[in-house]
Amino acid sequence: MQLSGQFFTTSAANEAMVLTERSSNYSYLIIAALGLCLLLISAARLRQREVFLILGQNAFFFNSPAEQYKNGIRENPLSSIFLVFQYIIVSGTYIYWYNHFSIVDFNTYQTIVLTTFPGILLLYHLFTISLAGTVTGFGPIIQEVNQLTLTMAQTAGIVILIEFFFIYFQPELLSESKLIIGGTFLFFIVLRIIRAFYHALQLGVSWYYIILYLWTLEILPLLIGMKLVFPGEISSWLG
Repeated sequence: MQLSGQFFTTSAANEAMVLTERSSNYSYLIIAALGLCLLLISAARLRQREVFLILGQNAFFFNSPAEQYKNGIRENPLSSIFLVFQYIIVSGTYIYWYNHFSIVDFNTYQTIVLTTFPGILLLYHLFTISLAGTVTGFGPIIQEVNQLTLTMAQTAGIVILIEFFFIYFQPELLSESKLIIGGTFLFFIVLRIIRAFYHALQLGVSWYYIILYLWTLEILPLLIGMKLVFPGEISSWLG
């Protein structure tokens, strides 16, 4: 009788160790955000049936947007808007979720910056390339690279949504999710830089000006911003 009681006690303890507690205060909000992302993707698909095929060709083929347009490969403007919003929502939702469950003590200001970072970075890229193209007189590069930037964001948003859906219902993957989704985000950032570098060279822009632009308007401001918002964290990472 004593052994039986001990068996049930041990079993209950093992079950308690397997189960992962979640905070219901945040689950409904995240599920609602994921549902909104699915709704936006569905709306983009209804607006243009071939939108995913077109998006894949624009993202991974090295043809310029102008060449894609000549071949009839053009994304519907409204579908593009839906997918851009989907990218901003799903990336911000993931950061919010990870920050809530990870053991990192960010203050409210830092949390807001982190959650809105993908959207801010997208707008910043669109602004800086428009500014640089206007100042230097390379007008054609504005449309090429801005369209490429939007394409990469939309494609990344779809991939991140798929990954986040899987990760969210597998809470034991919390620590690995930073590598999975962070790696996806970094992959599309690097792909954007490579593609933009290639198209800029095709349009006659000197490689020297491309490197100067990347350092002064993209990399350096990002490093300064991170240092200002996360001074303690940056020091600990470097130390």
